[in-house]
Amino acid sequence: MNAMRLAVGILFVVLASKTCAPATAQDVEQPSEGSVRQAPAPDQQRPTATPVTKSQDGGLEGCCFASCCDACPSVYGQVEALFMKQEPRFTRQPIVVDASTTPSTTLLSTSDLDFNFDPGLRATVGMRLCGGRALEFSYFGLFQGTASAAAVSPSPSAFLIFPDNYFGNVFVGMSGAQVNYSSWLHSFEVNLPCCCGCCDECCDECGCGAARDECGCGAARDECGCAAVRCRSFEWFAGFRYIDVGEELNISAQKTVSSEVENGNYNIRTANQLFGAQLGARLRRTWGRFGWEATGKAGVFGNDARETQSATDFPDFALRPTVSSSRGEVAFVGEMNLSALYRLTDVWNLRAGYSLMWIEDLALAPDQLDFNFATSPSGNQLRTGGGMFLHGVNVGLEARW
Repeated sequence: MNAMRLAVGILFVVLASKTCAPATAQDVEQPSEGSVRQAPAPDQQRPTATPVTKSQDGGLEGCCFASCCDACPSVYGQVEALFMKQEPRFTRQPIVVDASTTPSTTLLSTSDLDFNFDPGLRATVGMRLCGGRALEFSYFGLFQGTASAAAVSPSPSAFLIFPDNYFGNVFVGMSGAQVNYSSWLHSFEVNLPCCCGCCDECCDECGCGAARDECGCGAARDECGCAAVRCRSFEWFAGFRYIDVGEELNISAQKTVSSEVENGNYNIRTANQLFGAQLGARLRRTWGRFGWEATGKAGVFGNDARETQSATDFPDFALRPTVSSSRGEVAFVGEMNLSALYRLTDVWNLRAGYSLMWIEDLALAPDQLDFNFATSPSGNQLRTGGGMFLHGVNVGLEARW
């Protein structure tokens, strides 16, 4: 995890070094009022863009170039479908063992719980305010992912129990057990990005300077084949983020006695509510219809962590009273995304890429396992040393005005 945090720092440094340099006033002569700008002669060197004191799109003085294209949009939004896999980092420990062997044989453990790629959603909407600054809202949600594993008695002589537990009816001499583990995540954030962007003079490259004055170059670009316009933008932002990470672990055990099946359940629920500030950066490059965008953000969060657990034995009685505990903790959250872009129209773009996210110092359900049913109180020790790493693909649409 330290290597991942270092990678985020390196990414921020690289992104920060890619900002657009302002142009100088001597780059091109400004046309007088009422004059008509003519297309440059073929043997003349193409003039560079002039600096904008206060651009029409609200850019910073000397930050954005005069251009027929807008690298920092006034209003923008995107919606993406996510397919991500969770890699929770919890303590690996046995769940069901065969005590008839010496030493005991582990038949089921937390290491057997593996998630698949689960669906999610990410949505962002932003509006430029003034001076290159914007107000941006984002939602990130990973819907309930599940992992399961089971164990059955390998032979009539096997004696299945929880580790070091000889207390209870169903949980001693089990004929089988199944573990169901589920996890979900919802994130809401508000950021204040500051954008600096510029585009090359696309029309002069294609020799359609006269058409630019008539139609503002947007329509002329397609008519003249000026699809090779190059735009670049850099954004850094600060904001506030709220993340809700919830988990549930349920162990369902069975025991056959005189052809009758007895059932018992051991259930654990955890909740992590993270509040905190974050810093981030976003770098974007486009060439005609194609481009890419890289985003990175990280922050330190306060975690209000809680857990509740209960054990119900046959015939439906509380083997251990329901217990719960809570604790405040400091957590770390980092996120990265790299996406390819394809321009459909002047407004709409396709997006496809890969996303990474990791969270440290969480209360994960498997870490709360406590098989000491004979002693009270037990099961009330909240452990918050877990972590979670998520990775997967994102596919969606974006609109920029």
